[in-house]
Amino acid sequence: MPFFIAVLPPHQIIERIHSFRKKWDYHEPSPPHITVKAQSGLTATDDWVEKIERICRNFSAFELKLGAPATFGSNVLFSSVLSKEIISLHLLLVDAIKPSLQEQKMYYEVTDFIPHLTITQQHEPIDPIQFNKIKRDAEQTLDEFEPFLVQSIHIFSMNASKTYTPVLELPLRPVNKLY
Repeated sequence: MPFFIAVLPPHQIIERIHSFRKKWDYHEPSPPHITVKAQSGLTATDDWVEKIERICRNFSAFELKLGAPATFGSNVLFSSVLSKEIISLHLLLVDAIKPSLQEQKMYYEVTDFIPHLTITQQHEPIDPIQFNKIKRDAEQTLDEFEPFLVQSIHIFSMNASKTYTPVLELPLRPVNKLY
């Protein structure tokens, strides 16, 4: 049963991305999210969950900003993620799980990690003209998101219908506000 760990953005961002995907007849097997730790090392035995919980208890909530739409090649359209903390959290999670170097490379972890929120991803070749239309539309409609506070991360699991759903929310350490 594959797992991954991700940040779920606020509901209003999820709804905007869902609406955009629906407009372009795109269906994703998971809700809009920002992967913090890919599948590597996250096995069906849940001995790694306690390690993740410990990291979360000691990692402060942080602010995250989604940036302008960008692409990976000509088949993935995404919103960039502006946050140093998400990279630090990613590195802590990888260090705790200790996937092999081969797995880290396969899942774009550590030095290959580029935090992002996938808007659309085509698994089969797409007409470049159509892809550019989708990209231009995203640049006009998904270019401004308010920053938000990341207060938890979620463990996602693939279910019987081959979709990923959040199965466990792990809170981060609350931020102390000074007034």
